[in-house]
Amino acid sequence: MAQRGDEAEDRAELRQGHAWPTTTGELTEGERLVVWAFRRWVSGPEHLPMLAREFDRQFLRQEARPALFALDAALTGLSRHARRSIVYHQPCCACVGADEVCLVCIVAAQQAGATTAARAMAGWLVLPSGLDAFLTPLNAFGERLASSGHDLPYRVGQRNRPVPFVAMPVALSVH
Repeated sequence: MAQRGDEAEDRAELRQGHAWPTTTGELTEGERLVVWAFRRWVSGPEHLPMLAREFDRQFLRQEARPALFALDAALTGLSRHARRSIVYHQPCCACVGADEVCLVCIVAAQQAGATTAARAMAGWLVLPSGLDAFLTPLNAFGERLASSGHDLPYRVGQRNRPVPFVAMPVALSVH
């Protein structure tokens, strides 16, 4: 019964303005960069030169290539060990889906040192056998983001814990 009370509290918190972002306009600059980079990477190899150019612009010179390689390794791990089909939007779409928010929140949790929370959230995307293949390079990517001035906000609910993803919006279609 206590668990139901916690879920009700979390839903009430979401209604009070602590909802997860559903549009890119609700994201910080660093969060938008993560979503944009993810979308470009999954959109195909023809987008990789643009991704590399943007990383050269957004990261410190010595961090751009290591960040790109870390993101590539993380997303390769995600694609090889995904628990299910990962839903994403087209690169210029203003919508942000639950899987995209999850990715951003995992990076933010890692940057905040909340590795247990990051691992729990990653379990929503990746099979247990692939967690390390996904999280280790994603952590390196997050470190490169932070050292280049892109600290992501670690969004938590009451009692300093992440709001459960069951309460998040789910993208029903990709556009």
